[in-house]
Amino acid sequence: MTIIGWNAAIARTRLFGDTKAMHPFPDALKLQFLLGSELEQIGLGMWQIQLHFDFAHVSIGGDLEHADKTGVVRRHNTDKDRLAPILLHHLLGQKITKVEVEPFRLTLGFTGGDSLRIFSDEGPYECGPIYDKDGAITVF
Repeated sequence: MTIIGWNAAIARTRLFGDTKAMHPFPDALKLQFLLGSELEQIGLGMWQIQLHFDFAHVSIGGDLEHADKTGVVRRHNTDKDRLAPILLHHLLGQKITKVEVEPFRLTLGFTGGDSLRIFSDEGPYECGPIYDKDGAITVF
């Protein structure tokens, strides 16, 4: 997706959607477009982790748990000093094989056996958006 596509998606959300309140994740059926998407790039920011897939983009400004294939869980964006090791690079090149949703938790399973749990909550700020390949946006 091009930058123009991202800007158009944001503009559509501002015109037609509420971006000022937290939202639970939508039903898993609405996020099935994530299945088969390959993780191509990871962006680390001061307050956000970005996952760039070949057919989607997820920006995470809230809590994130990475469970590796051995079961070791690392939680990110919660420790004040950001000292936890970030080993998300192990997911590069892997495809999403599972999408599970609870109201405030999205779990993505990957081909290598790892999983990511992305959290949202009820509050005045959004935790992030999910963009599909056409620029449609889901805010959580």
